[in-house]
Amino acid sequence: MKLAWILVALLLCASGAGQAKTTTSRMVEVEKSVSLEVLEWGGSGRPMVFLAGFGGTGHDFEGFAEKFTADHRVVSITRRGFGASSHPPAIEENYTPERLALDVMTVIRRLELKRPIIVGHSIAGQELSEIGTRYPQDIGALIYLEAAEPQAFYGPRSRAVYPIAAEVRRDLARLGTAQPSDGRTLVAKLRRDLLRLAGGLDWYEKALEGAPDRPAESQSSPQMALQAAVMNGFRLYSKIDVPILSVVAVPPRCDSDCDGERYRRRVAETATQADDFARVNPHAQVVRLPKAGHFIWETNAQEVEEAMKAFLARLFKQD
Repeated sequence: MKLAWILVALLLCASGAGQAKTTTSRMVEVEKSVSLEVLEWGGSGRPMVFLAGFGGTGHDFEGFAEKFTADHRVVSITRRGFGASSHPPAIEENYTPERLALDVMTVIRRLELKRPIIVGHSIAGQELSEIGTRYPQDIGALIYLEAAEPQAFYGPRSRAVYPIAAEVRRDLARLGTAQPSDGRTLVAKLRRDLLRLAGGLDWYEKALEGAPDRPAESQSSPQMALQAAVMNGFRLYSKIDVPILSVVAVPPRCDSDCDGERYRRRVAETATQADDFARVNPHAQVVRLPKAGHFIWETNAQEVEEAMKAFLARLFKQD
């Protein structure tokens, strides 16, 4: 009899554990002929939305998203162009920060998620910054997981070439049709931005040192076309007036050539980027995790979980 009760208890535990891990998937239309995969991880309370980095999907947060279901309704979204979501043509207009942010906000409205916390990894930082700039009244907080990078925050000392190059390219395209009064303002802006672009080109030249060429076939791959579409749309973001947590690997983990010049530059750049982000956004909490990996919620799961929960507890203590 005692053995029978033990077996029943084990079966109930196993059943409960299975239910705790159950997720549901649905497709949510964000514009005509474009739908996104949305995963529901369960839970109730203030909603929390996870966004993956480039090439990732909402499934990337399996094993981590569930840690927040005790206090939050947790969902994750797979960006257009990836995974089970629709794959519209890889042209810039389909993948601008404005379009990608609108996708996220459309899902939020369709699911009736009231002022959610939005958590983004890596390139999702640009969606976070676009949402924080364009829809601040509709969100509760932004959490950048290794995501407050130059495409999300182009600080006073940012030197990455891609965001400033995209800005200069757009302004040059506007120059030919601008009114004279607007043209003078645009020329002054271009002169300033060209100085930053020169610094960005120096950064890029150094970044190329010792880098091998990619296989020829990868240059025409769908992944490369998507990367170009996204990067051509980069914007320059600065201060974001919403509650913010940024968790960054400073200094980042090193796997090889840890005494080399390339890694030393990377250490300096990540420290400068984090410092400038904190300085320009004094309301933001910046948590630096030494020697963490880029997939920071995996390499430092407990520390990231604790940082997020402590931030949210302070922020919503009166809820």
